[in-house]
Amino acid sequence: MLLVITGNGKGKTTSAIGTAIRGLGWGKKVALIHFDKGGSHYGEHHVLEKLQDLDVFRFGKKRFDEAAKKFRFENTDEDKREAELAIQKIHNLYHKEYFLIIADELINCLNLGLADESSVRELINKCPKETHLILTGRNAPEWMIEKADLVSEIQETKHYFKSGKQDIKGLDY
Repeated sequence: MLLVITGNGKGKTTSAIGTAIRGLGWGKKVALIHFDKGGSHYGEHHVLEKLQDLDVFRFGKKRFDEAAKKFRFENTDEDKREAELAIQKIHNLYHKEYFLIIADELINCLNLGLADESSVRELINKCPKETHLILTGRNAPEWMIEKADLVSEIQETKHYFKSGKQDIKGLDY
């Protein structure tokens, strides 16, 4: 099955991780592939990599300089190469009989041009029937929504960023 978690609200990755934990709780084989999340800026990495039964793979170049509090928005050829490596990793995992594979932020990589549409379509189409594939990220394209078996859209109703508050370590990263 194809599950898509999209929308402009906070909690897409968190929702996917919750589903991973549910599968692990039933003894299922689960993999989490992070797209465009390089560096040590993401707090969930510190815990997820300690879960023995969860296979975690991180791809992407560092985007956030915590000392300078600066985020790198420009995309490079290296960023694109990392996204391509992540897609290839999922293809390789298809041969290992996973119950659940999460492609975290793949939709963002598609929208940013780091992953091309044909590669993402192929990834979806080649997913084995016994494997459930979750894709996360903002602005899922219509073709993906139509193809999906389940689509959850997380909407922002209110966010403290809009009142000028800074991101909070432990809540936002």
